[in-house]
Amino acid sequence: MSVSLYYTARRPYPITAEEKAVCEEIAERYDANYPYGEIYEGFCIYDWEAVGGEEEKNVIFSGATKLPPIEDMNSFFQIANWWLKCLGEITDHLPGAQWDLHLDDMPLEWGGETRFLFPAEEEDD
Repeated sequence: MSVSLYYTARRPYPITAEEKAVCEEIAERYDANYPYGEIYEGFCIYDWEAVGGEEEKNVIFSGATKLPPIEDMNSFFQIANWWLKCLGEITDHLPGAQWDLHLDDMPLEWGGETRFLFPAEEEDD
């Protein structure tokens, strides 16, 4: 069984073209440098044109990334942390945003200086 990270950022003013480009560059870089074997699913940013409609007031960024089925908890945590670090870089480039982050239906603390990471043993390079 696999689970997904869901992320949404809201703020009272729209995302700029420059911010969109930076977010896409960060996601592409993390996808390209994925260190855990074959990538299960890349970092997904939902269609920019679909974000922020009337039903999603003030949403400037959203997406979801499916994590691979759990084989062992440490590997799962390492992979989850890879995508959380990606999201952390994106968060740094969207000032003033309020974040909502979930692992399926479990909320994770996120925003400002608070960045959730799982307790994983990282491999030495």
